[in-house]
Amino acid sequence: MRVLFLVSRLPYPPWRGDQVRAYHQLRQLAGRHEITVALAGKAPTMEDRAHVEGLGVEVAVIPVSAAGVVARVATRLPFDRRPLQSLPFTGRAARRRVAELAGSADLVHAQLARIAPLLPEDGPPIVLDMIDAMSANLRRRARLDRSLRGLASHRESRRLLRYEARLERMGVTVVAATDADATALGEGVIVVPNGVDLEQFRFRAEGRDASALVFAGNLGYFPNVDAARVAAAEVLPIVRGALPGATLTLAGARPARAVRRLRRLPGVDLVAEPADLGAVVARAAVAVIPMRAGSGVQNKLLEAMAVGTPVVTTPRAAAAVGATPGEHLMTGADPASLARAALGLLGDDEAARAMAARARHFVETRFGWADATELLERVWLRAASAT
Repeated sequence: MRVLFLVSRLPYPPWRGDQVRAYHQLRQLAGRHEITVALAGKAPTMEDRAHVEGLGVEVAVIPVSAAGVVARVATRLPFDRRPLQSLPFTGRAARRRVAELAGSADLVHAQLARIAPLLPEDGPPIVLDMIDAMSANLRRRARLDRSLRGLASHRESRRLLRYEARLERMGVTVVAATDADATALGEGVIVVPNGVDLEQFRFRAEGRDASALVFAGNLGYFPNVDAARVAAAEVLPIVRGALPGATLTLAGARPARAVRRLRRLPGVDLVAEPADLGAVVARAAVAVIPMRAGSGVQNKLLEAMAVGTPVVTTPRAAAAVGATPGEHLMTGADPASLARAALGLLGDDEAARAMAARARHFVETRFGWADATELLERVWLRAASAT
């Protein structure tokens, strides 16, 4: 089957959640389908483009210029009710190019609601991977972020809520990563879960620092910035009150200024752009993941479970992956309870090892990329045969 895979970010390097998801979907499905990745955005480096092409796909770049984006947003925002993030993708030339590429495809797979303005009205069937309910994501950010960005998030969430409902009624096949997000997006949304690279994040039973905590992820993304602050400024001091030698490593790509400032706190270290994120996570005794914002499956949680680092997280993050508190991970609703859970694991090596083994088995049986992409492939085939 010929598939046009439409994205707003190149799937390499796979730093953000949407890039990770697209990268592994392409890695699994390129050998079985003729796929063209259409990138609507800034032209990538030759190295990054070659890496994606090395998966066995073609890459077509549809330029979305910064000047054009500013002009479209400025002229359309006063009267266009679509989300602000979708306005950069309303240019006529880009829409024509997508329609041209779609003309030779059997199916269009598009990623994220923001790119929906580029979807051809007359063309092959469309599968729209919303990944998560972004309106809910931004509502949570608005409750936590008291800056102007928080106010903007509140307004954008209202636009997105209307837009998500409209997209679900367009006759396209809509998929999401979790049951909760599918329910929030509307009836008929199909769940296609995320996975974890079990080779990159291989299980490590030894070599951990007995008093080390870790939080890892895209450190430029607001929900992760917020979680890193909670871990460093609220959870770690409680842990150090009982265990003075305890440390916290913040690790990941694109650390925001607010994350860099956390290095000033006692016991906090930052590893920016680690070459092997799995190895950094595996050196810690406990992964503390105090997610308050965000939505969908937290890849960082699956990755920690995969390498065998016991996880302490919030109930909503645990529920998103279907993990059982007390069996696969520990949960806490606030910094004090998260700290108590972390101290419990730090003080009971046998229990921590047993939980880590159960967590790895849980990830292996439920979150392999091969199974997740096989499900997506069935969605593709069903959508293509419905015409």
